Amino acid sequence: MKTRSLTLISLFVAMMIVFGALPTVVIPFVPVPFTFQMIGVMLVGCILGARKGLAAMLVFTALAAAGVPVLSGYRGGLGVLLGTTGGYVLAWPLAVFVTGLLTDYIKQKKWMVFRYYLAISAGVLIIYAIGVPWFAFYNHLPLLSVAEGNLMLFLLDLVKAALCAVVGSQLKQRLSILKKIKFV
Repeated sequence: MKTRSLTLISLFVAMMIVFGALPTVVIPFVPVPFTFQMIGVMLVGCILGARKGLAAMLVFTALAAAGVPVLSGYRGGLGVLLGTTGGYVLAWPLAVFVTGLLTDYIKQKKWMVFRYYLAISAGVLIIYAIGVPWFAFYNHLPLLSVAEGNLMLFLLDLVKAALCAVVGSQLKQRLSILKKIKFV
């Protein structure tokens, strides 16, 4: 891997850590807190692409597993990754890979932001498809009630996905450092 690629991967790992330093928001009647790290996950996938985005998320997840407090609320460690909300975090690498895979092939400028939105939304769906059953199993709760409890967060994440689609598509088009790197 080239130095430029390693630098970009490191930059996006650092961005994930910064998003984790932002305070979490606890919404009443929602079992999982609202974090800004989901914005980082969405941006990593749509800007870095599948391979480099996956590498960045694997590095980030390894840091969290090693106990480095990189997750929201300055948390880290295997206990957190295998805990109540661990399914969401462990789904991030797969979500980034799928988002990156879908955005890597978007070349036409027509409807570009909408296509990015669909790609990011696919990643969000993956996170919830893994995180919600994990949360339900871990807490011995019915899957349907956990899914209903996560509905508000899911809708908020779709709003964040729209913002990330605009930002991600524009950054990927305009940043010269991204144009010099093969993503596929």
